[in-house]
Amino acid sequence: MKTTILLITLFLSITAVFEADRLMDSSRKTIGFIENGRVMDASRRSIGFIESGRVMDGSRRTLGFYESGRVMDSSRKTIGFIDNGRVMDASRRTIGFIESGRVMDSSRRTKGHFEGVSITNASLYYFFFF
Repeated sequence: MKTTILLITLFLSITAVFEADRLMDSSRKTIGFIENGRVMDASRRSIGFIESGRVMDGSRRTLGFYESGRVMDSSRKTIGFIDNGRVMDASRRTIGFIESGRVMDSSRRTKGHFEGVSITNASLYYFFFF
Protein backbone atom coordinates (compact mmCIF):
# COMPACT_ATOMS: atom_id res chain seq x y z
CA MET A 1 0.00 0.00 0.00
CA LYS A 2 2.81 2.42 0.91
CA THR A 3 4.51 1.86 -2.46
CA THR A 4 1.23 2.38 -4.31
CA ILE A 5 0.60 5.65 -2.50
CA LEU A 6 4.17 6.78 -3.20
CA LEU A 7 3.93 5.95 -6.89
CA ILE A 8 0.54 7.61 -7.30
CA THR A 9 1.88 10.68 -5.50
CA LEU A 10 4.78 10.80 -7.93
CA PHE A 11 2.50 11.39 -10.87
CA LEU A 12 -0.44 13.19 -9.36
CA SER A 13 1.20 15.67 -7.00
CA ILE A 14 4.35 16.62 -8.87
CA THR A 15 4.00 18.71 -11.98
CA ALA A 16 7.33 18.77 -13.75
CA VAL A 17 8.37 20.11 -17.09
CA PHE A 18 11.56 18.81 -18.72
CA GLU A 19 13.72 20.76 -21.14
CA ALA A 20 17.01 19.33 -22.46
CA ASP A 21 18.55 17.77 -19.36
CA ARG A 22 16.88 20.30 -17.07
CA LEU A 23 13.92 19.41 -14.85
CA MET A 24 11.39 22.16 -14.16
CA ASP A 25 8.15 22.53 -12.26
CA SER A 26 4.93 23.74 -13.86
CA SER A 27 5.99 27.38 -13.61
CA ARG A 28 9.21 26.45 -15.46
CA LYS A 29 11.32 27.01 -12.36
CA THR A 30 14.34 24.68 -12.45
CA ILE A 31 14.13 21.92 -9.85
CA GLY A 32 17.00 19.75 -11.06
CA PHE A 33 19.14 18.26 -13.79
CA ILE A 34 20.11 14.83 -15.12
CA GLU A 35 23.50 14.95 -16.76
CA ASN A 36 26.05 12.21 -17.51
CA GLY A 37 24.43 9.85 -15.00
CA ARG A 38 24.30 12.48 -12.25
CA VAL A 39 21.03 13.65 -10.73
CA MET A 40 21.35 17.21 -9.44
CA ASP A 41 19.18 19.71 -7.63
CA ALA A 42 18.54 23.22 -8.97
CA SER A 43 21.94 24.40 -7.63
CA ARG A 44 23.65 21.56 -9.53
CA ARG A 45 24.57 19.77 -6.27
CA SER A 46 24.62 16.01 -6.78
CA ILE A 47 21.65 14.37 -5.11
CA GLY A 48 22.06 11.03 -6.84
CA PHE A 49 23.26 8.94 -9.74
CA ILE A 50 21.65 6.73 -12.37
CA GLU A 51 24.25 4.38 -13.82
CA SER A 52 24.01 0.96 -15.49
CA GLY A 53 20.56 0.19 -14.10
CA ARG A 54 21.48 1.22 -10.57
CA VAL A 55 19.97 4.26 -8.85
CA MET A 56 22.07 5.78 -6.05
CA ASP A 57 21.79 8.69 -3.65
CA GLY A 58 24.39 11.46 -3.42
CA SER A 59 26.71 9.25 -1.34
CA ARG A 60 26.42 6.48 -3.95
CA ARG A 61 24.37 4.24 -1.63
CA THR A 62 22.06 2.09 -3.74
CA LEU A 63 18.43 3.22 -3.64
CA GLY A 64 17.21 0.78 -6.25
CA PHE A 65 17.63 -0.92 -9.58
CA TYR A 66 16.11 -0.86 -13.03
CA GLU A 67 16.29 -4.04 -15.09
CA SER A 68 14.27 -5.25 -18.07
CA GLY A 69 11.41 -2.84 -17.40
CA ARG A 70 11.27 -3.62 -13.69
CA VAL A 71 11.90 -0.95 -11.03
CA MET A 72 13.21 -2.41 -7.76
CA ASP A 73 14.11 -1.04 -4.36
CA SER A 74 17.56 -1.56 -2.79
CA SER A 75 16.68 -5.13 -1.73
CA ARG A 76 15.58 -5.87 -5.33
CA LYS A 77 11.89 -6.04 -4.38
CA THR A 78 9.76 -4.94 -7.35
CA ILE A 79 8.11 -1.56 -6.73
CA GLY A 80 6.99 -0.83 -10.27
CA PHE A 81 7.34 -1.29 -14.00
CA ILE A 82 8.11 0.92 -17.00
CA ASP A 83 6.76 -0.57 -20.22
CA ASN A 84 6.10 1.13 -23.57
CA GLY A 85 5.64 4.55 -21.97
CA ARG A 86 3.41 3.21 -19.19
CA VAL A 87 4.45 3.57 -15.56
CA MET A 88 2.89 0.94 -13.32
CA ASP A 89 2.91 0.05 -9.65
CA ALA A 90 4.04 -3.37 -8.39
CA SER A 91 0.61 -4.84 -9.25
CA ARG A 92 1.00 -3.61 -12.85
CA ARG A 93 -1.77 -1.06 -12.40
CA THR A 94 -1.09 1.96 -14.63
CA ILE A 95 -0.34 5.04 -12.54
CA GLY A 96 1.00 7.25 -15.30
CA PHE A 97 2.49 7.61 -18.74
CA ILE A 98 5.76 9.06 -19.98
CA GLU A 99 5.77 9.26 -23.75
CA SER A 100 6.05 11.66 -26.68
CA GLY A 101 7.77 14.22 -24.47
CA ARG A 102 4.91 14.35 -21.96
CA VAL A 103 4.49 13.24 -18.35
CA MET A 104 0.88 12.23 -17.75
CA ASP A 105 -1.22 10.82 -14.92
CA SER A 106 -3.27 7.64 -15.31
CA SER A 107 -6.09 9.60 -17.00
CA ARG A 108 -3.59 10.89 -19.58
CA ARG A 109 -3.83 14.47 -18.30
CA THR A 110 -0.54 16.21 -19.06
CA LYS A 111 1.42 16.99 -15.91
CA GLY A 112 4.61 18.14 -17.60
CA HIS A 113 6.98 17.73 -20.53
CA PHE A 114 10.49 16.46 -21.12
CA GLU A 115 13.07 17.01 -23.81
CA GLY A 116 16.45 15.32 -24.01
CA VAL A 117 15.99 13.21 -20.88
CA SER A 118 15.45 9.52 -21.64
CA ILE A 119 12.04 8.09 -20.77
CA THR A 120 13.72 5.61 -18.43
CA ASN A 121 15.75 8.24 -16.59
CA ALA A 122 12.74 10.55 -16.31
CA SER A 123 10.70 7.67 -14.85
CA LEU A 124 13.46 6.65 -12.43
CA TYR A 125 13.77 10.29 -11.30
CA TYR A 126 10.12 10.18 -10.28
CA PHE A 127 10.36 6.78 -8.61
CA PHE A 128 13.41 7.55 -6.48
CA PHE A 129 13.96 11.28 -6.05
CA PHE A 130 10.38 12.33 -5.31
